[in-house]
Amino acid sequence: MKVYQGEAVASGVALGRVVLQGFGERTAAPRIASDQVETELNRLRASLDRSRGQLAEVKAKHQGDLGSHELRIFDTHIAYLQDPMFINAIEKLVMGERLALRASINRVVGDYERILQLAESEALRQRASDFRDVATRLLRNLDESDPKVEAAPRPSGRYVLAARTLSTTDMFNLDNERVEGIVAEEGGITSHAAILARSMGIPTVTGIRDLPSKIRDGDFLVVDGSAGEVRVNPDERVRVEYEASAERFKATRRTLPEDVEHATRDGHRIELLGSCGNLGEVELAHGFGMRGVGLFRTELLFLAEKALPTEDMLTHHYRQVVQRPDDAAPVNFRLLDVSSRVQVGGEPPRIERNPALGMRGVRRLLQDGGILRLQLRAILRAAAGRDNVGVLVPFVTALSDLQRVKAAILEERITLRKQGVDCAERLLIAPMIEVPAAAFVLGAFLNEADFVVAAIDDLQAYLLAADRDSAEVREYYQSLHPAVFEVLARMAKETRRHRKGLLLFGEAAADPVRVPFYVGVGIKQFSIAPARLTPVLRALRRFTLGECSKIAHAVLEAPRAIDVQRVLVQLQGG
Repeated sequence: MKVYQGEAVASGVALGRVVLQGFGERTAAPRIASDQVETELNRLRASLDRSRGQLAEVKAKHQGDLGSHELRIFDTHIAYLQDPMFINAIEKLVMGERLALRASINRVVGDYERILQLAESEALRQRASDFRDVATRLLRNLDESDPKVEAAPRPSGRYVLAARTLSTTDMFNLDNERVEGIVAEEGGITSHAAILARSMGIPTVTGIRDLPSKIRDGDFLVVDGSAGEVRVNPDERVRVEYEASAERFKATRRTLPEDVEHATRDGHRIELLGSCGNLGEVELAHGFGMRGVGLFRTELLFLAEKALPTEDMLTHHYRQVVQRPDDAAPVNFRLLDVSSRVQVGGEPPRIERNPALGMRGVRRLLQDGGILRLQLRAILRAAAGRDNVGVLVPFVTALSDLQRVKAAILEERITLRKQGVDCAERLLIAPMIEVPAAAFVLGAFLNEADFVVAAIDDLQAYLLAADRDSAEVREYYQSLHPAVFEVLARMAKETRRHRKGLLLFGEAAADPVRVPFYVGVGIKQFSIAPARLTPVLRALRRFTLGECSKIAHAVLEAPRAIDVQRVLVQLQGG
């Protein structure tokens, strides 16, 4: 038996024979003759129609076993397949460069992926998998309609799926939907495919590289989605043990009611807002019942083109984020947050010895000022008539960072009024606390701010001096170090003293194990990825406010990381 460790995406245990899917994707000649252009365009339209029809059929088939939140994911993918910008980009390559259809699709999707991978947010980077998912379905349908391509045999019966990328295209096979478990080389916990895997109770593990060298079609696999482990060809004794675990998982699995209140078990209200990076994610957040946007990442439009976006373009985009059916819903825009190594507009990237400690966030914005004022004018215009739109200032260190941005907001509002341009009367402003030095002088910031944002992922990385993207120091970053909890408790106490709000943002903000501690120290607002909503709601519904306070007190008394872990596991287990 061989055991491989990956990333746990969907909990539970699954057993079965494995089917490898998507590792033999064919390549095609990159160029076509001019008389083939019309044929390629017709093939594109046919594949788009077929792909949209398949997604509509899958959605209809799963009306009974998926909630409306999850079903909307299929609507999102259908929207990608109807997006004029996406389709036009493919058609331009076919017509203008005589690029073959397969190569055109791959280039356009590759461009989307590169844009998203440049973003600072892991959640936004993982959204690239959704574009690849749509492309995979398009390409598969092209192959199936091509008589020259031999159709791959389709699996039958129950099986474990092994794929290059965690994809709904492979998960939802119209002929056979008996996927017991999933193993993939790539695919993050926040992708749409991951959401659906968890909703359907399909144990899933990703992050195991070079799968064809590790497993073969027909091997017997045990997928432990809780531990992130995959066992290949275990003996009979191990199979029996895991079969019992799989049955227990199926028997105890429960779905969360769609109308569940965002509150603790005893009704203490918690505000769960969405962390979004594009309009699709905003729609998803609202569809999931999240009342507003806690943090909207503004990097995408600046990374999509070589030239800077215009003020009108930004205003139009931000206005679409702000204009929701519920006008009372808060929306907070994080100002551009990229390091100097990322090219923005025509400005060349800079070489810095340590970009993570260099000119990123507000430091870069204040150095030039042009992009800062461009964004502020667009937000002011988009927020006209609203009083609950906020500006989040990333990577503040000194109080002067926040004060200079406040001054720029005032100056740009005055300028817009003189020009007769409709704009917001005021914008809320909040510093993002990522630098530990800012956390220790929080009171000074609260005197100038409407609320503060604790960016827990970066704050933890800087507190522990551990890069969260480095495998070599991952155990240091993932450690439940008492200092992290102590700083958050102090921040919560200080914000209460000033009667200001504290918004917790980041992947760790949605960690179900830590959620009771956060609530226990008095944090009432969270900004999390829509994909992480259900586990957070489940965690909240397990505890009363008093029980959360008890957990928080015990955590703050724990002297070591192992003691913190013991408290969180034992108290929550009890």
